[in-house]
Amino acid sequence: MNYITSCPKCDTHFVLNDALIKAHRGKVQCGSCEHVFNAKNRLTEVADDITSADDYQASLSDEEAALDEPTNADTDTSDSANEETTSTADIDIGAISPSTVAPTEPEYTIDLDDPATLDDFTKSLEPPKKTSKHPILLSLFGLLLVLTAVAQTVYTVRTQIAAEYPQFKPLLVKACAQLHCTINLPKNLDLITIGDSDMQEDDNYQSVINFSSSLTNKANYPQAYPNIELTLTDADDKIVIRKLITPKDYLTADKKIQDGLAAHEVSPVKLAFYVNETSVAGYRIFLVY
Repeated sequence: MNYITSCPKCDTHFVLNDALIKAHRGKVQCGSCEHVFNAKNRLTEVADDITSADDYQASLSDEEAALDEPTNADTDTSDSANEETTSTADIDIGAISPSTVAPTEPEYTIDLDDPATLDDFTKSLEPPKKTSKHPILLSLFGLLLVLTAVAQTVYTVRTQIAAEYPQFKPLLVKACAQLHCTINLPKNLDLITIGDSDMQEDDNYQSVINFSSSLTNKANYPQAYPNIELTLTDADDKIVIRKLITPKDYLTADKKIQDGLAAHEVSPVKLAFYVNETSVAGYRIFLVY
């Protein structure tokens, strides 16, 4: 079955068949202005012998000519009736005037047996893909963002990196010299434990208490010496004395604070301090940085 359709943009007429309409669900492209539209919205069924817009225009002309010829009933009427009534040839019955049909233009056709033609038509219906005008600049900008994120991460965890990977420590030290930062020793209290502790009154000095304990570094790298918070309590477990003991207070002369507590090292702690006349019955120990 054949149909006539027209381009909504330039009003060019085309003849289509069922196969062409079903090929792309009714979407066609005007061969005159290249406008893509859905032919199903503007279809008019025509005779099978009409295969082009010229045939359709000719059929319209034949219909108009047939309307202009008088019928047999008109020839049998009297002259007075002819004078009083209007000839059927002069009545506008809504026929399509040939002037409404656009001049014959190149028709859009699809060769269903040629896959290349169908592929080209399908591609013409796809929206154009947007491409970046500056792909190199975008790539460089993305790389810059990645390097910035990496640098910030390294700066934040530089101490941990230097401890876990000592081979990188010289590079980090040089970088910090330019950035005016330092590489400090790690401070992970979860990997430092307190050994058995003891507190006794001094045999030679009154109101002097001797405290002894030890610190063990369980990490695989050196750590900073922690501070020791020592809390003394009375018989009712009330706090009577609280002291914050720094590394310089409990380290021996041969120990250097900047070297830190070596990996898996056990460092003894011995202290003697004056408690005056305060009655001390117990104590508590905490490690802090």
